[in-house]
Amino acid sequence: MKLPSLPLVILDTETTGLLPRVNRIIEFASVRIENGNIIDEYEQLFSIPDEIPAHVRVLTRIVDTDLEGKPSFEDLREEVLDHIGKDAIIVGQNVGFDIRMLKGEGIDLSEQPWIDTSMLASLVFPELKSYSLGHMSRVLDLNHEPVHRALGDVHATLELLSKCWERLLELPTDLLKPMHSIMERAPDGYRRFFADLPKESTSKTPSWLLHRDKEGLPNQKSISLNIPTPERGSVQLVEELLRPDFLQGVMSDAIEAKGTHWIAVKNLHSMLRTVDVPKDAHVVYPSMFLLDKEAASSFAKQDAYSADEATLALKLAWYKTELYHEMPIHGDEKSIWNGKLACTEQSETYKQQFEADAPMALIDHRQLLAALADPEHPGRSALDAGTHIIIDDASMLEDTATKAYGWYCSLNDMRAAAEHNEALTKFIDILQLWIERTRDFHDVHYISSADLKTSDARGIREQLDNILAGTSIEERAPVRTQLRDLHNILNAENIDGRICWIEQRQDGSQFVQSVPERISTFLREHLYDTNATTLLIPPASSETLKEILPSGMQTNTTPYDATLSQPLNLSFEGGISVDSILSDPPQGKTLLLLGSKKRIEDAFVHFAIPLEEQGVQMICQGLSGGLGRMQAEFTSAKGTSIWLITPWIFESIEVPSESIDHLIIDTLPFDHPAHTVLSKRSEHYQNPFGEYSLPRLQHRLYRILRTFCRYKTKDADALLLDKRLETKGYGKDVWKYLKQLTEKPETKDSPEDQLILF
Repeated sequence: MKLPSLPLVILDTETTGLLPRVNRIIEFASVRIENGNIIDEYEQLFSIPDEIPAHVRVLTRIVDTDLEGKPSFEDLREEVLDHIGKDAIIVGQNVGFDIRMLKGEGIDLSEQPWIDTSMLASLVFPELKSYSLGHMSRVLDLNHEPVHRALGDVHATLELLSKCWERLLELPTDLLKPMHSIMERAPDGYRRFFADLPKESTSKTPSWLLHRDKEGLPNQKSISLNIPTPERGSVQLVEELLRPDFLQGVMSDAIEAKGTHWIAVKNLHSMLRTVDVPKDAHVVYPSMFLLDKEAASSFAKQDAYSADEATLALKLAWYKTELYHEMPIHGDEKSIWNGKLACTEQSETYKQQFEADAPMALIDHRQLLAALADPEHPGRSALDAGTHIIIDDASMLEDTATKAYGWYCSLNDMRAAAEHNEALTKFIDILQLWIERTRDFHDVHYISSADLKTSDARGIREQLDNILAGTSIEERAPVRTQLRDLHNILNAENIDGRICWIEQRQDGSQFVQSVPERISTFLREHLYDTNATTLLIPPASSETLKEILPSGMQTNTTPYDATLSQPLNLSFEGGISVDSILSDPPQGKTLLLLGSKKRIEDAFVHFAIPLEEQGVQMICQGLSGGLGRMQAEFTSAKGTSIWLITPWIFESIEVPSESIDHLIIDTLPFDHPAHTVLSKRSEHYQNPFGEYSLPRLQHRLYRILRTFCRYKTKDADALLLDKRLETKGYGKDVWKYLKQLTEKPETKDSPEDQLILF
């Protein structure tokens, strides 16, 4: 292995959870390196007073009997410290977590230099879809023995460090210079590590640095859609087909049709991966996806960087792109991008997008709705009254419009922006104190007018006024948008007709948000009454879109043409259980949709080890990392694999086409009854279940099947297990609806390549 000449200690902990002082370290391992050679290796289990949680036993393969008779961490604290040493750079995968957990056990390493290998890997392995140690061990063939244990993680981390070092040694002089300039301003661990690299090199730019995540897949147009432009003030409803090329046909015909057409999609980035964008189409990226050039220039001149700021600054220098998704941004770099570097709607880079003269523009829901509602929005002048607006995925319009018309403030983003800004840091500290007192230990607290009339709330508003009026934050800084939103939320005059709340999520992140109680009136005022509008909707849903179609709205529906649908092998088996499936999973790659994270955790505890012994890879939401890591592991899995995920996350997945052999839906995916916004909106209906919850379920099932059709193999099948499909009246109606979508009627002369919609 090639390694720097510096003294290094690679370490890892296995713990009972994620919270220092609450959860405990049950295993510690380290390897010490000097002059590139291993001089010390250490591994130790520790007893704890409580039982090891079930999911931790499966993840680590450490059981309670393994800890019997072992010393406590307190007993061996000095021994652990001796193996870490005081002069070495600490190295670890997501090492900040280990440092926090060690501090909870009485070892404070916060002043020692450190390096995170996951961040190093994101610098030099841009082609990877995940920077988890497990995924990189498989893809890069790292020595990860013993598996599931701290010493195995240390061995793999050491090899990963070596592979990162090898790639850094390939850099040419023109890339080494900005690297040294940036890392000289980084924390001590990164500064010393990168200083050990040469100043000059005769190498050429390595091929890995030229990697780009290409957008757009070549999709041949197989259907033709003639969608007429409706009259302004009415809404045309077009029932979609369950086939992946439907949107491709919409775009192709929009290019060929007269006039200007704007097509709005729920997730622009995901859409660009699954369609072939017509040559004459113009893509309008959200401001948060674009780099503000002036902000980047200021960022490059900072006197000092945090560790994550330094790696992000280096990526900006190396990858030279203005698009978020063309850089391997990882970890807390995301908050730095959001808080310091992303465009706002006032940024010149963002504004210039609306100057393009093209017959068709592709934009996401939120941008379009923001442009229509705000006369000052840079896109408003580009949207004349003659523009035909086509909304794809309109069953999601309630959710995306909720965000577009909402106000949002993330404390994580603000803290990232407050780095080196004393005034903003002080304000955030005071704001967080108010949040803690107001939410009173509740994960969700609905803000009342009384909450906003306290002296503390008034004091926060006054300080916020000073922050916004002062010069400590540049006008173009992205954090200003969130501060203005916070200003709106804290104004008691704005609370009527809105749902306002404080939320703390399981990872500790905190948000303050406010959204309209009703969406349809906003859409009528800012969309339907201003532009000719076509909504692409699930079949037979025109009467169930009350949240986005106000009462009395004139509509015209083009029905679903089942003769052009692509049949799907969909079946119902009420006698099959999740346990039986996991005991004997089908061959190939299976997506198993379970209704809650608790169900997934229980399945993991009971079946992960038996499946591993069978050679089956099990990927579980909440236990296998974030969505990017799960997608990467599912894509790279060999042989039989099964991915347990909730239906809500499944709608957002991005995997290669022909990746899924089986889709199994355990339970009907109703919205959670305690959802912060939906639970409040359901109160507006006389029959909340039948008029609101059931239609949203039907729309979601349609989207799930559409997502499946996008990624399924030729002979794939879908299976539903929920017995309510045969025992409940509404369940029978849902099953009948799904079968109508997936069974192609017998026809003799229906054309396969032409669909005319009038």
